[in-house]
Amino acid sequence: MLGHYSTGLFIEFAFGALFVAMHAYGRYNTPQSNRCSTTRLRFVACFALYAAALLSVYWLITVIAQIAPEIYDKVVSNLGQIPGNGTSGAAQVSPEFFDRLISALGEGTSGGSSGVTQTTPETFQKAIEALEREVGDSLSVTTPVSSEFVGNASVNYIPSGAESIEEKRELYRSPITTALIFTTLLPNFPMLKKVDQRLLQIFWDLAEIPGHAVKLAHRMYRAPYYIFPTKHEDIERKARSFDIQLNEDDLKDRRSPAFTWAAIYSLLLEIKGWHSDDKPRYQRFILSRESDYEALRMHFATLSARLAAYYRRVHEMDGKLQQIEHDFRETLISDSRDLFMKLCRLAANAVLDSETGVNARHQAIEELGFELADDGRENLNASQLLNLIALMMLTFMGLSLTLTQFATKGETIGEVVFLGFLMAANYGASAFIGIYPKEHWRFADIEATHRRPWAGYLASGLLAVAASLLVISALRFTRYTFEGGTYDEAFEELLRNLFWSYPYLFLSFAMGFGVAFVCDIDWQKWSTIQQRIADGTLLAVIMILAGCITFMAMYGLFIFEGNATKSPPQGQPPGTPPVYSLLDVFELLSQCLAAGLLNGLLVPHWFRTSRYSSPTQRISRFIDNHRQALRIEAGKLQRDELRSALVTAAAATAIADGLVDDTEREVFRNTLGKLAEHNILDFQIETGMEDMLNQTDLWRSGDADHRQKEVLKVLAPLRRKDKLSRLTIQLTVAIAYADGVFQESERKAVEKIVSALHRNVEKELATCGV
Repeated sequence: MLGHYSTGLFIEFAFGALFVAMHAYGRYNTPQSNRCSTTRLRFVACFALYAAALLSVYWLITVIAQIAPEIYDKVVSNLGQIPGNGTSGAAQVSPEFFDRLISALGEGTSGGSSGVTQTTPETFQKAIEALEREVGDSLSVTTPVSSEFVGNASVNYIPSGAESIEEKRELYRSPITTALIFTTLLPNFPMLKKVDQRLLQIFWDLAEIPGHAVKLAHRMYRAPYYIFPTKHEDIERKARSFDIQLNEDDLKDRRSPAFTWAAIYSLLLEIKGWHSDDKPRYQRFILSRESDYEALRMHFATLSARLAAYYRRVHEMDGKLQQIEHDFRETLISDSRDLFMKLCRLAANAVLDSETGVNARHQAIEELGFELADDGRENLNASQLLNLIALMMLTFMGLSLTLTQFATKGETIGEVVFLGFLMAANYGASAFIGIYPKEHWRFADIEATHRRPWAGYLASGLLAVAASLLVISALRFTRYTFEGGTYDEAFEELLRNLFWSYPYLFLSFAMGFGVAFVCDIDWQKWSTIQQRIADGTLLAVIMILAGCITFMAMYGLFIFEGNATKSPPQGQPPGTPPVYSLLDVFELLSQCLAAGLLNGLLVPHWFRTSRYSSPTQRISRFIDNHRQALRIEAGKLQRDELRSALVTAAAATAIADGLVDDTEREVFRNTLGKLAEHNILDFQIETGMEDMLNQTDLWRSGDADHRQKEVLKVLAPLRRKDKLSRLTIQLTVAIAYADGVFQESERKAVEKIVSALHRNVEKELATCGV
């Protein structure tokens, strides 16, 4: 058994854990560009999870080495590392050797009987010393505490060097040695290296390394870029130095080579400013990437020379270009966009490396000149989880203190605080884990399945049980350890506690299942306050029903009769039903009521607010969930059919109320950007935007009947394309609701588009939430 951890052993374990964590960070951040390829929070959080996984294995091996040294020694001895067998370093003496000891003792003894030899301690010690001189080794014998020496007693023979063998075993079982294995064998031993690489890959994927920086760079590349007026003078001066003839029209035409060149130089000016910036993080970043920056500058100089040659050719031909000049122009535009993309990646890495918060990153990108669309964040944040846990902890503590006044439990304030935090952390984690499948798995998302995702609810409940078991075990084991118990005693106490309290896990299942279920209920016709009250009431009912089942299981009532998990009263034979009072029932049900109300009032509302905070979020989820099917269907269309369908549907909806505002154009731009992100579009985003504006201008003074006929004709190719037709409907609804008001004229326009696609109007509008 482990026994109490000594201070020295604890210090060894602490230092070993520190070495393991530090070495893990080196592997996690290799190459060093990993840090700037994702957000700081993601990077740190996923490293903490990776380090926790390694430290858990390290702790487990260390505990096994102390609790069960025979297992550890057996493994190591099989590897040929420790000589000898056994764990004590001692060998039992042979019967002949023991007889010689009895004979030596008999020389100075008085008579006795019954196999008992009488001797004095002095004579006994002299006999032992004589035998030690004879064999040349030492004997481990306990000095007799009486004058009688029992004939069948055992004497251990300790060979020479046994002390050094025992020291070697202690060295092999030391936490420092285990840490040495983790820091040397793990990254170098072939089999262990593969396991560690697989583990690293899991947490790199979780942290989106390096995918997050790539996605941010692509978002920046597709976003509108604005050249600030304060830079016009510098840009014109640079253009003259390369003999590039620029005018105002060139800087307004976003598809011209001159505009792309000016945007590149504008972004280079921003990056150049980092060298003398008052923000040290940006300065350190650009100094560490100086070679990349210089390579981009050289690329820009080469591009500028080619652009100057192109504009000289245009001037010489008086604007009458031949095919070769058109090809040269397209090549310039393509190369310019490649360079602009490389600058976006450098800027994205700098922002991720230097800025911590979401708002700070967004502001930094806007200061560079980009106008990023809302990325549609749906995950509930850590502050909401902490607020929820704090509220539940205070509520449970208040309940416990109140009930203590009516019962003679004798709970101390420390026990009340611990149990309050335990229940709050348990239910809080269960509630947040309950909505995890809805954000990451299609089968758990009601918008993706178009029906109640019961399998997703079940997955939410099971994940909540796993999270609850982890939280309860960690907190209780920590408490038992800090109370002065040994590790094995704490573990045994934890198992005893879980043996009778495991029905509480059903409450965690109910919380995860219930939160996932309630979040999918549509209370559209109710106000926000009424929705939150309904959410809280429904989840409270679910938790109370689960509480009744849990109480019956613990006390062996009704269908659980004879299978109570709680122990019978002290002094009663096994099988005796445990005793309970109405106060026990009230305490459990009041806790379930409080947990259900608090989680129901807060979590579903947070979830819906986060999920539907912008018109494009539903479209973004739809594209993410069906990107492969959308790509296949788009590939089966003729060229420009997809562009014509999306542009026409968007323009028809936007012009329905007689005014095309910025929010409607932004919805269309974001949708095109999301489609381009998954390589679904066969045209440029700016082309689609210009076509939409031209179409609305054309229809502004046109005949409505002619417009409807044109819509029917253009949308015809999408009628047999399920995902593309649903995407078109989602787009029109988002544009109609972009200003927050779904007007009657906009509704009629959307209904006509749905009918033109041969879809059920009522069903499709309900799916879109209107």
